[in-house]
Amino acid sequence: MADSSGTTLMDLITADPSTVSASTSSTTSSSASTQSAPPYAASPPPPRGSPGLPSALGKPAVEKRSKRAALMQIQNDTISAAKAALNPVRTNIIMPQKHKQKQKKPVSYAQLARSIHELAASSDQKSSQKQLVNHVFPKLAVYNSVDPSVAPSLLMLDQQCEDRSVLRYVYYYLARILSDTGAQGVTTGGGIPTPNWDALADIDAIGGVTRADVVPRIVNQLTTEASNADVEFHARRLQALKALTYAPSTNSEILSKLYEIVFGILDKVADGSQKRKKGVFGTKGGDKEFIIRSNLQYAALSALRRLPLDPGNPAFLYRAVQGVSFADPVAVRHALEILSELATKDPYAVAMGLGKHAEPGGALQDVLHLHDVLARVSLARLCYTISRARALDERPGIRSQFNSVLYQLLLDPSERVCFEAILCILGKHDSAERTDDRAAGWYRLTREILRLPEAPSVKDSSKDKAQKTRRPQPLIKLVMRRLESSFRSFSRPVLHAASRVVQEMGKSRAAAFALGIQDIDESVHVNTFSETLDSREIDSSEASHPESIRKTSSLSTGVGGKDTIASLLASLMEVVRTTVACECVYVRAMVIKALIWMQSPHDSFDQLESIIASELSDPAWPATLLNDILLTLHARFKATPDMAVTLLEIARIFATKVPGKIDADVLQLLWKTCLVGAGPDGKHTALEAVTIVLDLPPPQPGSMLGLASVDRVSACDPKSALALQRLVQAAVWFLGENANYAASEYAWESATPPGTALMMLDADKMVAAASSRNPTLAGALTRLQRCAFSGSWEVRIIAAQALTTMAIRSGEPFRLQIYEFLHTLAQGGVQSQFSEMHPSNGEDQGASGTGLGVLISPMIEVLDEMYRAQDDLIKEMRNHDNANKEWTDEELKKLYETHERLLDLVSLFCYVPRAKYLPLGPISAKLIDIYRSRHNISASTGFERSSCCHWNF
Repeated sequence: MADSSGTTLMDLITADPSTVSASTSSTTSSSASTQSAPPYAASPPPPRGSPGLPSALGKPAVEKRSKRAALMQIQNDTISAAKAALNPVRTNIIMPQKHKQKQKKPVSYAQLARSIHELAASSDQKSSQKQLVNHVFPKLAVYNSVDPSVAPSLLMLDQQCEDRSVLRYVYYYLARILSDTGAQGVTTGGGIPTPNWDALADIDAIGGVTRADVVPRIVNQLTTEASNADVEFHARRLQALKALTYAPSTNSEILSKLYEIVFGILDKVADGSQKRKKGVFGTKGGDKEFIIRSNLQYAALSALRRLPLDPGNPAFLYRAVQGVSFADPVAVRHALEILSELATKDPYAVAMGLGKHAEPGGALQDVLHLHDVLARVSLARLCYTISRARALDERPGIRSQFNSVLYQLLLDPSERVCFEAILCILGKHDSAERTDDRAAGWYRLTREILRLPEAPSVKDSSKDKAQKTRRPQPLIKLVMRRLESSFRSFSRPVLHAASRVVQEMGKSRAAAFALGIQDIDESVHVNTFSETLDSREIDSSEASHPESIRKTSSLSTGVGGKDTIASLLASLMEVVRTTVACECVYVRAMVIKALIWMQSPHDSFDQLESIIASELSDPAWPATLLNDILLTLHARFKATPDMAVTLLEIARIFATKVPGKIDADVLQLLWKTCLVGAGPDGKHTALEAVTIVLDLPPPQPGSMLGLASVDRVSACDPKSALALQRLVQAAVWFLGENANYAASEYAWESATPPGTALMMLDADKMVAAASSRNPTLAGALTRLQRCAFSGSWEVRIIAAQALTTMAIRSGEPFRLQIYEFLHTLAQGGVQSQFSEMHPSNGEDQGASGTGLGVLISPMIEVLDEMYRAQDDLIKEMRNHDNANKEWTDEELKKLYETHERLLDLVSLFCYVPRAKYLPLGPISAKLIDIYRSRHNISASTGFERSSCCHWNF
């Protein structure tokens, strides 16, 4: 598999096509040497006295150019000289010999790998190290995997080279080789795709290097370096430990080595007597020994963070708890993250392990003042998990300590930490949230009272200050003020995060109302306490719980309380609405989501609809954000089904304002969910909200007919008009599929069955009476008839199919009404009246008048067959009644065969329940049941239909 020039199978697969074709087409060895030279051969030659760098063939790289290349270079020099002459300001001095244009050619993976092998042999030279750092290693990083055959050269560089930049790349690529799974050719990832190196090595005739060959060598080398406690080797030890953590966690041998190394480091650096000093990574305020200790703490806990969690291992928990009191802030962050994840699995063990750290003056109190935002965020999650753990119900004191720390984080100067604490209070901790946790979060937000330190005042005397050291304040009031302050920020990330917090607040509020939690009256006053009562309670509890939280069972209309929950929410929402003016569309999208979730079912939606309608006029809205808001409407309905109709009205705004950017499937999902959840009383209104889309067809080209509404203006461009037509098609299909469900009208079961007197009326009077009997189905039928006549070609086809579905599933007189309409539509007798109102574009000039004859004729034939069979059955029943004779088995068999044959024909158009559907009418039910009982035929399985005739369309 290797030719005479030394090219292997991997070179042919990964090499640049132009390079390979040029090298294979050359006939002389000199030209082949030039084409296969590494990319750095085009750089300036080395100084005199230094040997030339070897090429891929082991010969010095000699600069030779073909005749064509020389001519091209002359042409390029001429053009550049002409440009310089025409633009003397840009190029004052023309030196074509010194300013040659460098042609950037694509570098293949094979060339980069070959360069690593060659430069690793001469890594002691500065030029080789410079080329590795500036050219080879950065270009290799764009590929999504690394060939294991590069590992020997990387290990050679690791052992021989002392340059920090080179070693940084070496450890990086060693970690990538350890983390690769060997399925690069199958899975998609970032970067330029590469083949499966192990499979490629197996098919190589001369043998290749696989991961199984190099991973043990890499692990041994990194393990040796990570265990080296020499001070001079400190930096490389940290890098080696970090690279070693990228090894696959399925290898128990590597995991045991990692645990041994990490625990060994933590044994030596886990000295809690040394207090935390200023500076990150010990760069300021510490001596060399302190810096080394701090870096080792960070490296060890960072490695422990990457290792799999081991909840049943007490040593793992002990080391994580030790990290809380470390001097390095990032190490403290990793320790808190580990403890936060462990608390979700075993909160009791974590709470007992922390012990005195959670008490006043403990390590957790020190984290409140730590200059690491993510550490305080992890602290909030840890405190929430432990304070809400059911396993600690019998230890209320421990839960109160962690609860106190969580509430202190509400006063954190960082919005990120404060928002995380608010989310934890609301019950938003992870994706696996529960409705009862959310409801309890809203109850907690509106019921708890905090004792927080009050800012000193200049006018107050020292005695007054002593009395006002702690002031009880409702939790909801503190949260609302902090959110209002955040919404006045000019930072877009802060505005986006604050809007997300308000959205989560709305979710918790909706969950509380959905579960029917008692005592959630938002019109009551927030409970406040007099200063005298406050001072008494503080004096009595100052010694035991200085940061204690006093809970109240309900908010009373106590003395001095004028703010209500509703007024606080109204004030907050007023500030939220002003954020819609932000320039960032992503902030506005989050604000709209927050407004949707905070909207109460009993309040007016006019303001929200106005905001959404005005915002959607901005063309900067991307399609993903708009569909995300539609999914938010879907989730809002799931939380509060009473809002189905209103949410459908909001969805209609999206369908008409931005039809080209929303997904019809997402809109249909919202329609279906709201229709099903609207209940018996709201089905008609929900269906009407869907059919509003049918009233908004785009304007026809060259025509100004129709209403000049805002919705029509949004669909004037061809792309939006076509997208709106797709939504109209989706609405027509949805109407045909769900009209019977919304109207509770089926041929086999009807909420308002027609009487005998109704069926004796004329056709016009019978239709009018049916409309008053079931206005929902009559209204849907009218809209579908209009779409079948005056819609576009695609809409007419779907409307005809929808009418067919309704004709099969509906009972009389609706089936007769649709039957007559289909006859009229097939003949095109009324189309001339509509053509006078709407200009024709040639689509309706078929032989049938509407062009739907081929589609309608099979359905008309099926309905004809059904009505013919019903007439025959009525005649036979009259004959049997007049002659006073019983039905014979042959007559019943013939009747049952006709019943099954019509069922087969009907099932070709839409789904009907075979056990209930009666194509011969309700009068055939008794006779069909008699025959089934005589022959033990199940209604669901049916009859053997070998003798049934076939229907040809």
